[in-house]
Amino acid sequence: MEYAQQLLEETGLGRGRLEMYEIAASDAPKWVAAVKEMTARAQALGPNPLRLAGRSAPKPPAPSEELRER
Repeated sequence: MEYAQQLLEETGLGRGRLEMYEIAASDAPKWVAAVKEMTARAQALGPNPLRLAGRSAPKPPAPSEELRER
């Protein structure tokens, strides 16, 4: 987790965009609180700074031949 946050910081995205929570399936209030916290954090951080700087996100790879045949 720390390494992923460090990579986000180094790329200019900011470490605050990634968080891990340990929440039991039966703990709905804790899940709701975590969702609200991350939503507020994402809104405060704003849009992806790399896109604002004119860089576009990498395009996903094209589907393989095997997947297209299905």
